[in-house]
Amino acid sequence: MSSQAQSCNNCSEAAGLQQLMRCSRCKDVLYCSNACQIADWPVHKSSCKSAVQPTQGGSSQSTQQLGSITGITIACEADRRAGRPVFQMTTLSPSHPIHTRGNPSPLFSRVGLPIMVYRHLTNDPMSYLGNPDPGLDNQIATYLMIQPSNGFADAIWQAGGVGTVTVMRQDGKPLTKEAIETMWMYASHLLDLFGNGEGPPRRQLTPAGFQGFCKSYKEERVMNNFSSFENMSIPL
Repeated sequence: MSSQAQSCNNCSEAAGLQQLMRCSRCKDVLYCSNACQIADWPVHKSSCKSAVQPTQGGSSQSTQQLGSITGITIACEADRRAGRPVFQMTTLSPSHPIHTRGNPSPLFSRVGLPIMVYRHLTNDPMSYLGNPDPGLDNQIATYLMIQPSNGFADAIWQAGGVGTVTVMRQDGKPLTKEAIETMWMYASHLLDLFGNGEGPPRRQLTPAGFQGFCKSYKEERVMNNFSSFENMSIPL
């Protein structure tokens, strides 16, 4: 394929190659968004063939379903007590409800890394208002959903019934444990600044401010021998 102008296989919108997503299975077609990739799947699936063959006797994990995205599940307190890890990588298919029932993070949309957060519980979180269930507390998810204007999450993310959630990047790129930890710490850092009573920390609430924090946090973790952070790409 040419590295010049290309177009989305679904809506035909033209863009530079660096602005388009490539089908992760066949590597042949391009999309301008994850929504277009999902919409085009009923048509494209008949011609889509994996560019990677599974190893003999092995599983086909390297040939994931077209349009699948690597997200992160964040366990609530009860699930952690039951032995579930705080962060767990998960593969999200095009039919996963996060695509239709996920909630965008206002904070990370503001700083240039839009994410969707999906509650696994199907009941109304406001039903726990005034009678919270400590086991369903998920402070990390609450932090990810704070408003950049005031540092508070909306009521549904504070009502005591958040539960376990799954997070994905809206651009379809894989989300890693190291990245979600860094995003959590960034939100925590902002809350400290809000707590100083000087209003929104405007210089921090920019893509440059966010990526600067990510770079510093990566350096700190690597310095403290968290070797997995060595491979975390900056910018996120």
